[in-house]
Formats: sequence, C-alpha cells, structure tokens
Amino acid sequence: MRKTLIALLVTLVFPLARANAAEHRFGLGAHYWRSLDDLADAGLDDDGVSPYLTYQYAPAGIFRFEADLEYYGKGFGGSDAAAYSPVVFLLAEFGIYGGLGVGVTFSDGLENNVSDPFYAARIGYDFQLIPRLHFDVNANYRAGSFKALEDFDQDSVTLGAAARLEF
Repeated sequence: MRKTLIALLVTLVFPLARANAAEHRFGLGAHYWRSLDDLADAGLDDDGVSPYLTYQYAPAGIFRFEADLEYYGKGFGGSDAAAYSPVVFLLAEFGIYGGLGVGVTFSDGLENNVSDPFYAARIGYDFQLIPRLHFDVNANYRAGSFKALEDFDQDSVTLGAAARLEF
C-alpha cells in the first residue's frame, strides 16, 4: 500500500517540475449523484447535488491529472454526518475525454471516519468559453472495487459540471 501511494505521488508531482508548458486550472463544480442501490428503502438519501473544488494539471499532450474535493451533506452513502471525498483522476483527451480515478470518503458518521477506497470511471467534454475560462461537463460511475466498474447495477452515478480558471 505504501509503495502504491509513493508511486502515485511521484507520478502526479514529477510532471509539475516541468510546468512551463503546462496549464494549471482551479475551479468550482457541482455533481448530481444518484445511488443505484436501494438506499431509499432503508430511509437514506438516494440522490442529491454536491459541490466540489477542482484542480487540473494539463501538460502538453493528451493526458491530464485532476484532483477534486467533494462535499456531501448528511445522508450520503448511509452516513449520518457530512462527508468529504478527495478523488484523483488520470484523464486522456481526444476532443471528449475519459479516464479512471480513485478516492475515499471521510465522515464522522463512518466507521473509523474513512471509507474503503472507491474507483471511478469518467467521460466528459471540456471546452474553453473565453480565454482562460474552461467549462467541463462529465458523467461518472463509481464502484467499490476496480473490477466492479464493469457491472453497472450498483454503487452510484453522477453528472457533473465545473468551471475552471487557467493559470
């Protein structure tokens, strides 16, 4: 586990050393999420809208790295307290973009205050509205295990939109 985290950090941080040809984008977004499990039967929220902070590192080429910090109010995923979810993505863009990500959820309402890792598949479209202002629309599927990304019958689906300023 430690080696995996170190490899992830090196992969994300090393390209920042050559940032002269890269774009850094910071912004705000919102996700509409919907659980595909039967949470409503248990009296829990099965959909909602959640805001998030977003950062993208876009070096020259087709790959981008993204880090988001999402906020979920009480009731998300069965939690009885507010939750925060950091998520990182590796994305490839060819007009539209797609990629994979991993994240966890922190909440006082969860056992040990942190969830097991979840995995995400994302597809979206990012376009420039005016110079230095990007708008991103995306669809995401989240699963509790990497293999479960193939089974679209549980976990959650989100539709998102974000505006980012380029620096």
